[in-house]
Amino acid sequence: MVGPGGDLVTLLGGLGGPPARPGTVHLVGGGPGDPGLLTLRAAVLLSTCDVVLYDRLSPPEVLDLVPDQAERLMVGKRYAETGMPRAEVDALMASRAVQGKAVVRLKGGDPFVFGRGSEEAESLHLAGIPFEVVSGVTSAVAVPAAAGIPVTHRGLSAGFAVVTGHEDPDKRTGHVDYTTLGRFPGTLVLLMGVNHLAEITDQLIAHGRDPDEPAAIVQWGTTPRQASLRATVATIADAVAVAGIRSPAITVIGAVAGLSEVLAWREQRPLHGLRVLVPRSREQASMLSMRIRSLGGEAVEAPTIEIRPGDRSAMDVAVEDLASGAYAAIALTSPNGVDALADAIDRVGLDGRALAGAGLVACVGPGTAARLWERLRVHADLVPPVSTTAALGQAWPEAPSHEFADRAVEVEVEGAGPAVLLPRADLATDQLVHALRHKGWDAVRVDAYVTAAPDDFPAGVADALAEGSIDLIAFASSSTVRNFVALLDGRDWHGRIVSIGPVTSATCMELGLPVAVEADPHTLDGLADALVAAAALRDAT
Repeated sequence: MVGPGGDLVTLLGGLGGPPARPGTVHLVGGGPGDPGLLTLRAAVLLSTCDVVLYDRLSPPEVLDLVPDQAERLMVGKRYAETGMPRAEVDALMASRAVQGKAVVRLKGGDPFVFGRGSEEAESLHLAGIPFEVVSGVTSAVAVPAAAGIPVTHRGLSAGFAVVTGHEDPDKRTGHVDYTTLGRFPGTLVLLMGVNHLAEITDQLIAHGRDPDEPAAIVQWGTTPRQASLRATVATIADAVAVAGIRSPAITVIGAVAGLSEVLAWREQRPLHGLRVLVPRSREQASMLSMRIRSLGGEAVEAPTIEIRPGDRSAMDVAVEDLASGAYAAIALTSPNGVDALADAIDRVGLDGRALAGAGLVACVGPGTAARLWERLRVHADLVPPVSTTAALGQAWPEAPSHEFADRAVEVEVEGAGPAVLLPRADLATDQLVHALRHKGWDAVRVDAYVTAAPDDFPAGVADALAEGSIDLIAFASSSTVRNFVALLDGRDWHGRIVSIGPVTSATCMELGLPVAVEADPHTLDGLADALVAAAALRDAT
């Protein structure tokens, strides 16, 4: 996915519809919690809006789609907390729209399923404000499904009813008809009913519901924190009290609830329930975070490194020289180097053909090679089987007519052979430079990008490390390790460390950080597999 404010409209080929419209309020459903369940339309609107007013149950990750310059306002309450009065929310939406802003009102689930979106739409209509309603995946269906509970089943349930559990069933007035629900032959899905669950089940049983009918409750459904519990109509309230389950939670009553023993899938994923710290740069964190989420874990992004432009004028000159045939080869040691190269090519008005004169284009690993194809549509000629600069140096061929092949390392001098362009980080070691020169090539280094440490961890990360709520820490480079230690500044921390490869592991050991598992192969996919292995070790101890 593109970065904040990126052109999702183009990327999605128009499937998500046009951008957010100025002077319009878009009532958008954010889905049940899993950011992957956000609709294409919602993603386009979030990435093109000027203002977003969001509830606390909106998936926080989707706010990363919002442009940096957009106004972000948290307006919704959470559970028993007091949120902004609806009249104030209505006034905010209207005022921003009148100012000509493209407004997104982001709500959890679906705005028209117990989301009070219809009331907000009525208010906008009365104020003469144009609005659009974007349905979201409702938690009433998605959360049971995440726990292996289909709300309908050909042999068990021909229909389902979605009911608010927010009303006190002992009150004389209300909209919930327990007489009808007690006799309803299908599945009952209760939203927001944890605090009144005992009273609700008593009413259902009193009006004909079988006390031994299967029941289940799912807390934090579709998220890495999901936890489910199975019981019966008569016992579910006591079981919930004993387990300490609180909102947000959804209760399912009906024969289909018993299928979760067979069909449960989300809580079986290898990283489910685990929090993994991702200390990569903000630009690179998303790929690893995506892998972690696909394995059921919660990715806690805490960049310990910032990527900044290097010497742009030097890179521009290097690219012009590259296009003129001055370089016989180019070695790319990270996706950041590829980005710096591609940006420089664009600045000087060229394209991927600038690399045509280089007889050898090498990448340190498949991730860098993939970025090269993504940015410049160029395939790498050389990608070593092990994703390290040492392996790249070993796999690098001898220079044509290499007269120094059998001589000692002291022949490693500049100008000794055909030139290799090496766009790299400012703090990169000269290991690859020495390896290339030893094989008869002239490695020309250009500081394509600069790495720097932020001032501190994002809010809450240091506390999470100290209290032990971070289970695993995934290091993908030595610089992230060093900056992590610097940001800790002696503070306590807990968590098993997983390293992408031997160089990163060596830095961990140098700084006194024990490595639980080292990735093999030394790629992001290998790092994800290593996280799974570390989780298994954690469970075994």
